[in-house]
Amino acid sequence: MTVAARVGHSMKWIHGLACGAALAWLPGYSLLVVILFLPLIIAYFFDRSQDHALVRMMLPYEFAATISPMHQLWLSEGTVDTALRLLMDPVVLITAWLSAGLGWFVLEAALLFAKLSKQYKSSKEKNKITRRLNEISDEWDHDPPLSFEGGKVKPEAGRR
Repeated sequence: MTVAARVGHSMKWIHGLACGAALAWLPGYSLLVVILFLPLIIAYFFDRSQDHALVRMMLPYEFAATISPMHQLWLSEGTVDTALRLLMDPVVLITAWLSAGLGWFVLEAALLFAKLSKQYKSSKEKNKITRRLNEISDEWDHDPPLSFEGGKVKPEAGRR
């Protein structure tokens, strides 16, 4: 067994022990966190990227939505009854899950904006190069005007 495999295996044990301890000593908090963070847990297991960018984008929105319920649970000393009462409140659950959805939407919108911006810049650069090629072609009278289509420079038909 390699060193990396042993470290990964021991980290699974540590995570398992930490989850078990949290569930035993803080059942109210564990219940509230697992239910409110369910969209992130699902996204973590279905996100195929190596760096889990989707989960990292959703996390701050989810944290912001769970501050108030966690504070209410803290004020009631973390009882399971309070956790269940908070989870039965539809506003708490909907707010937490919609905030995770908002994080997903912001990521998708940012990716779309980046793609459109890149396409716009490349189109602008293509037009600039085409204009410059036509200017150079006009400078040299003996050559016919050029057209830049499909990545190849072609003489234009019927331009003079």
